[in-house]
Amino acid sequence: MIIGIDASRANNLQKTGVECYAFQLIQELKKNIPENVRVVLYTDKPLQGQLSEMPVNWQEKVLHWPPKRLWTQIRLSWEMFVNPPDVLFIPAHVFPIVHPKKTIMTVHDVAAAKYPKSFNWFERWYSLWSAKHALNTLWKIITPSGFTKKELERLETGDRRPDDKIFIIKHGYDKKYKVIDDEKKIVEILKKYKVKKPFVMSVGRLEEKKNTVNIVKAFEIIKQKNNLQSSATSLQLLLVGSPGFGYEKVAQVIRTSQYKDDIIQPGWVSEQDLPYLMNAAELFVFPSLYEGFGLPVLEAMACGTPVVTADESSLNEVAGKAALYVDPSNIDAIATTIQRFLDDNNLREEKVVLGLERVKKFSWQKCASDTLGVIVKKEKIC
Repeated sequence: MIIGIDASRANNLQKTGVECYAFQLIQELKKNIPENVRVVLYTDKPLQGQLSEMPVNWQEKVLHWPPKRLWTQIRLSWEMFVNPPDVLFIPAHVFPIVHPKKTIMTVHDVAAAKYPKSFNWFERWYSLWSAKHALNTLWKIITPSGFTKKELERLETGDRRPDDKIFIIKHGYDKKYKVIDDEKKIVEILKKYKVKKPFVMSVGRLEEKKNTVNIVKAFEIIKQKNNLQSSATSLQLLLVGSPGFGYEKVAQVIRTSQYKDDIIQPGWVSEQDLPYLMNAAELFVFPSLYEGFGLPVLEAMACGTPVVTADESSLNEVAGKAALYVDPSNIDAIATTIQRFLDDNNLREEKVVLGLERVKKFSWQKCASDTLGVIVKKEKIC
């Protein structure tokens, strides 16, 4: 049996949520797939770092394609036409139009259906086309949450209905996200990014869908009320992430803020440094308008950092009772909820304990084991 996996997104060095999922899942599948099954990783350029280290029954197949676009639809499709695997697994959103009968894809979200203005026209059309077409043609589909499964089913019927081809498999988190006691290293990382305690932080693209503008406005309200006593004037906001679609609005609200000097934008931060920043933060703010899963919430809880997040989409499936929830459109509510954590140490400690217990339910090992079960169901691999 041959299992093919699209590793092109996992091979990106600066990984966002989907790329992290693809990378972590492939790394765990290396430990799960037996040696009598051959695995081929398809990529548009040579595999890098740990991804290139493979078991004896795994191989890399570089499908060179000089143009930057349409690698999936042209180059990978051609490979599927001339040399298809028995099962093809696509961990990230878009599958090749030519594919084996037994093709599985992970649909992380269908945010473009609800928030079309958060995407350019091509991203909007391409992601929705892929999701709708997957419902009609693919063997199986994986979603990271019950929320995404329901959203996906709505694309097909306009209402909710069960579909036995869709499987819910929740993400895990990298174990480097943990409570860190190395204060010297934390201080070193804070200096590297020019951020000082106390600060609140958020992680994700700086864009409309992540609700970055409302995070900034809530921060302004907190500073204006000046009810943090001696720490009021020094509180900072750390926005980790690269500019996303519609960043102009984010840039404008920061540029015109009287507290712009206290808003730190380091851009993309390495996965090695991010856990230290999360450990140092007073709290983690993630009032995203739409999430298929919300991996940063899980990572923050694993670091022992209290979380304020949105009461919409999949986020309550991740955080459960371990977070405080807000209406993401209500700026005053976001500010008030952040303030509660800053003022109430007992509340902070309660949610930290709940968060550390909550994350025990999630692991990449379980995610990989469940995914392999979907891939090889009704297949003889032993």
